[in-house]
Amino acid sequence: MAGVVGLALLAGCGDGEERFVSAPETTLGSDIQGELTTASPVNLNNGTRYSAHWLCAGSPAGEGQSYALEASFAAELSAFDAQGRWLGSARGGAEAGPLTLLAAPADDACTLVVVNGHGHGAFGPYRLTAEPIGIRDELVPGRALTGRLEEGGAEYPIRLDGPALLTLSLSGVEDLGLQLEGNGVSQSAHACAAGELRLEAYLEAGDYRVRLRPEHAPAVGGEASCLGRVLATGEAYRLLAERRDLDDGWRNGGPLRDGDRVSGTLEGAAPNAYSLHLDRPSEIGLSLRSQAFDTVLRVIGEGADIANDDDGNGTDSRLDTVLMAGDYRVEVDRYGDGGGDYALELTRRDFDGEFRNEGALALGESLRGQLTGLGENRYRLAIDEPVEARLALDSRDFDPVLRLHGNGLDLSDDDGGGERNALITTVLQPGQYVLEAQSYSGSGIYRLRAEGEAFEGRTSDGGEVRPGETVYGNLGGDSLTYELVIGEARSVVVEATSAAVDTMLRLSGPGVDAQNDDAGDLGLGSRISQRLEPGTYRVEVDSFRSGTGMVRLEIGG
Repeated sequence: MAGVVGLALLAGCGDGEERFVSAPETTLGSDIQGELTTASPVNLNNGTRYSAHWLCAGSPAGEGQSYALEASFAAELSAFDAQGRWLGSARGGAEAGPLTLLAAPADDACTLVVVNGHGHGAFGPYRLTAEPIGIRDELVPGRALTGRLEEGGAEYPIRLDGPALLTLSLSGVEDLGLQLEGNGVSQSAHACAAGELRLEAYLEAGDYRVRLRPEHAPAVGGEASCLGRVLATGEAYRLLAERRDLDDGWRNGGPLRDGDRVSGTLEGAAPNAYSLHLDRPSEIGLSLRSQAFDTVLRVIGEGADIANDDDGNGTDSRLDTVLMAGDYRVEVDRYGDGGGDYALELTRRDFDGEFRNEGALALGESLRGQLTGLGENRYRLAIDEPVEARLALDSRDFDPVLRLHGNGLDLSDDDGGGERNALITTVLQPGQYVLEAQSYSGSGIYRLRAEGEAFEGRTSDGGEVRPGETVYGNLGGDSLTYELVIGEARSVVVEATSAAVDTMLRLSGPGVDAQNDDAGDLGLGSRISQRLEPGTYRVEVDSFRSGTGMVRLEIGG
């Protein structure tokens, strides 16, 4: 209730002050006690029965007082000035600890302190125990600081001697903002209730400043998420800093360091985010485990965007990669719905290798590269004689795409190497080519291999093929059709692969009509394994969705 309580003004104690309600008078610093009964008056705050006391400063005023309300019932504490203007309230229950009244002296003025039951069945004795409070200018974790709001606000230094989770709680004064600054940190508190601010920050060791500023007061967002348990009069407030070492192990954010084993709880729709700072290139191992949900692990920063779903055991996640020096964000998320508890571990060691992200590449070479952001890494490939080339791009960090172009050729592949890896197998004629390492999604570390041997097969778009033979055909608008001649009964394996098309394979003949689209480990390639009797069989290679390009047909067995 705001404004003036609608009761008649009464004379107060012969001092000329008019008070809006009659109640016993107590000097600031003296304990207050009373009892709520069925005979107590009703209202003066929340419609329940109440007991009231006028609290007046002595002469001289002296220090302020902190009153702790102890009651056997759920209570609410409120205050009014002599004219009946509402000064605020605090609410709670006996199970949550005592409510607190911060009473700062204000000349000879008196304040009406009201104790209500929280609910119509709340009755019993209560006591407000007084303790002097000093106004301190030093903020020490674990010790509540009491201050009085002055024009322009206030500022308190605080020092951390090690990484910690710092929680700041400001109670008692509305229209006041709280900021934490220092060491590259600038965070503002949120209002969880009227006159109640909270701020939580994961901090490295160092010196910080806590600033209280009236012009930065936040609004209470939506419904109040905490109970105001401190009632302040005379512009007094209580500021409490609490720290917890990051080694405690249970936290849903903050910095990650080598050897950290963190437990957390994933709730709501947003992922939990941790920070990772690296002073030098490092080999990083991240492991995310949960029995409650299907985990997803992601690292973002310095041009990298690396995600993993199920590389751990079952639905657990694991990332083993190399990260350059810089700052990264490590996200703990889930696949689908759900959430719950999880365990996150980090290991780090210096990276003493090197990446080749461009330049010349020769057949027979294998290299490590790093793809960051959008775009591609380009390599030059020179071919002196016809070769059957096998070009592979593998990564555990992202979904790789490989493109080969030049000398009248333009091929690309996404998943031909199995899993998400890329593979191009083709015949290259002498000339200059460009090989591009690209990404379908994400970025990170990859392995690029270029293998080749003298081309001993042949190119043909049809005709006869025999076991042990490899043929390259150019798939255009029509399917490729070959005759497979079997001289004696045997088992054969027919494979059709391509970096350009999604192949479809059919084998038909005496007593046989077999088909295959995707063989699994061949990516979009096709495979048929069949026991064949002597005779002539028909091998047809077609493409899914009418693609065109070069196809490699191998007859094994």
